[in-house]
Amino acid sequence: MADDGEVEETEPIKIDYEELGPTGFKKVEHAVWTAYQVNMKKPEDERQEVDAFVDEYAENNKIDKARCKFVCTLGIYAGGRDEFNQRSGKGMALYPSGDTYDGEFFEGKKNGRGVYVFTSMGLSEIDKAVQKEQTAKKATESVEDFTRRVSENLKVGHIIVESILEYGALPCYHGEYIHGLRNGDGVMKNKDGSLYKGQWKHNKRHGQGIYYYVNGDIYSGMWSEGLRHGFGTYSFEGGQGSYKGQWEKGLFLEGHWNMCDDITFEGKFEKNAPSDDNGTMHFPKSGLCVKGVYKKGKWAPLLHMAPSDLVKDELPI
Repeated sequence: MADDGEVEETEPIKIDYEELGPTGFKKVEHAVWTAYQVNMKKPEDERQEVDAFVDEYAENNKIDKARCKFVCTLGIYAGGRDEFNQRSGKGMALYPSGDTYDGEFFEGKKNGRGVYVFTSMGLSEIDKAVQKEQTAKKATESVEDFTRRVSENLKVGHIIVESILEYGALPCYHGEYIHGLRNGDGVMKNKDGSLYKGQWKHNKRHGQGIYYYVNGDIYSGMWSEGLRHGFGTYSFEGGQGSYKGQWEKGLFLEGHWNMCDDITFEGKFEKNAPSDDNGTMHFPKSGLCVKGVYKKGKWAPLLHMAPSDLVKDELPI
């Protein structure tokens, strides 16, 4: 009991900053990260800046302000570390943006196989629509029937619906990393709902890969620095034709344009449109091919065609 007029002093609360919670993260750090995520999801005019949040949270919870700011700017980690205290081996990181990574580390960086979820990007309209359909799905409906029905109703490729069921609604990457960058084989579910399966180099699509567009179009072939480059085939949704041949920096350069009626133009292209003074039009039903000019969206057979210009021909494969 304190004397009259004197304030009784209380011992400061001892906080164990190293105590681990059930998730494997340090309990204090996880609590800070969770509270900061709640703050970041508020409307912009209600959201606190980092320093203001740190000041208030540290004061209210009687924790070290420097540690609190560290969590809000760098996130938290649970997993193995090397002799230099760098992230190493299997681990999970929660970033201030809300993004998460669960996978392998080496010398402090993502390295090996892992899964990165881009929570900060939110859901696309397609993701939201499929989620809504999932909520209303009947227990008796098979996955195949659900995928077919939803892809038809939403007018999207069935692979897009399948990818949401397999990888979740949020944008994400499942694959290999080297020194913190996407390198090797991996699957990326993009923020617009499209999907890429293939090779990566320095965070960009590079090498062999397949890209599934939301509307059902598909590109299968070579990539370089994120662009279609090299030999590849672009197939339009519903069998409405395709481009097959050489690509350069994202544009179709030369090859075969198979139209929806199976007529095929073979020649050069400019900005993805036929542009050739000496192209060839193949007519598979009659087995003929005709030389001609294709410019500004118009095809004109060569005048005074010799018999050699009308020859039996096989449709290019």
